[in-house]
Amino acid sequence: MSAGPAVNDRILATLDALVRRPTDQPWGVRELAEDTGLSRSTVHRVLQALTERDLATQTAHATYTSGPRLRVLVDRLHRSHPLLGQARPLAQDLAAACDATILLSLYDPARTDAFVALTAVPDGPVRYRLDPGRPLPLHAGAAGRAILAELPPDVLARLDLTAHTDETVTDPAELKGLLKQGRAQGVTVSVGQHIALAAGVAAPLHAAGLTGALSATRLRHETGPKDIARLAPLVREAADRASRLTPREHPPLPQGHTPPSPAADDSGGSAAARVENLITALCTAAPLPTGGRALARVLHGNPATTARLLDTALTSGLAVLREEHALAGPLLMRWAAILGPLESTGALVAPALHALAQETGETIALTEYDQTTGTARMTTVVPGSKPIHYSLSTDADVPLTAGAAGKAILAFLPDRTLDDLELVPYTDHTPLDRPRIATDLLGIRARGWATGDRERIPDAYGIAVPYFTDHGIAGSITATVPRHRADQLDPTDLAAHLAATAAAVTRLLSLRTTPPAP
Repeated sequence: MSAGPAVNDRILATLDALVRRPTDQPWGVRELAEDTGLSRSTVHRVLQALTERDLATQTAHATYTSGPRLRVLVDRLHRSHPLLGQARPLAQDLAAACDATILLSLYDPARTDAFVALTAVPDGPVRYRLDPGRPLPLHAGAAGRAILAELPPDVLARLDLTAHTDETVTDPAELKGLLKQGRAQGVTVSVGQHIALAAGVAAPLHAAGLTGALSATRLRHETGPKDIARLAPLVREAADRASRLTPREHPPLPQGHTPPSPAADDSGGSAAARVENLITALCTAAPLPTGGRALARVLHGNPATTARLLDTALTSGLAVLREEHALAGPLLMRWAAILGPLESTGALVAPALHALAQETGETIALTEYDQTTGTARMTTVVPGSKPIHYSLSTDADVPLTAGAAGKAILAFLPDRTLDDLELVPYTDHTPLDRPRIATDLLGIRARGWATGDRERIPDAYGIAVPYFTDHGIAGSITATVPRHRADQLDPTDLAAHLAATAAAVTRLLSLRTTPPAP
């Protein structure tokens, strides 16, 4: 595909359609072409390019959904963006204080609407709920009107003033009066104007180059004037706090040993690669430079090509400008809202694990390492296909000092980690001598894979390879076989299969953005 503005538009339009579609209702090429207004051949080329980079996934029926790479990127946005990760506990506290559903909604100028970025719903048998990503009208409902009151007057003139209920205000003059009143009071009140049985209070917010609103909504029949009066100052104060939030990266973690081989390249040789690099950069907390050479270094393209891509991003709302830097825009925030944060990486890498189990015939397991707690858990297991294979349980704690899965992780943690670990005798073959374990870890680090012979599970032999993210060691992938078949294995060959999958998982989960030079 060429690198002009048109191809950038096609890629973003296709990604947007993939995100908007529920994953259990994948797109066919023909209907996706109809939705985007592109030819089938163009859609097919774009999908192929996106699939190669895991931004899209092709199903067994030749249909398409959003890919695991996009989930990884927006998960980082959830953790780094002030109006997602940091605002979530603020919204949860407000939900408890107000006994109301809290919405943080954002304005999308490209679509002239708002959407729900995050929700916090209190406990209760009957509650108002709008899912993240859901569009909101600007003229009806407390959240939409609180945002509209902050926008230029010409926006109102461009709205389709649809009546969502019998009480929706659709007269422009009356709306202007309500907007003026909201600006004067600092809050907007709506009773039954968007959803007939809901009553809400909202206050505007401005943060990270975005305009939005924080709103508290309750069931209408449970909400009277006194309730509205109580909610208003709480919502206004919370919106002010949200406006003061700034991007924040997680503190650096202790650095362990580097992986034996680097992650895949992050070149921007294709349009899809440059779009991925742009989304990656926008999903971190660091502002993206917009000037020629600095932007080109981040996106791995020439200045003219990357400038065209940035123009497309700004026009579509993928990015916004603030103080000569680009930040995540409403389109990217909408994608993050729809896809949500990751609970576990297991679902994302499951296809690779299934392929590895099919390829080797052995039981394959994913062990995830939590760097904040220093613990490892086996979260995903794919049974082997051989007539006799080992069976493992998921959601099981994995010791770092015994067994291949744990030792493959421990070998790439700081050396002092071993000194603080308890040595527990799981079997008669569990290593309990620290110097001997330390020597074993050196060997694992040198060759890139670990073995475990009945160290944690009786009659089990395992080979494990670590995988990494930007923050260092993230876990391991293990092949476990019954001990009586261990002597028939070629451990080097099995380790090579594991290493190829671990490298693919590392590429999937790492952000690989090159920081701009000072």
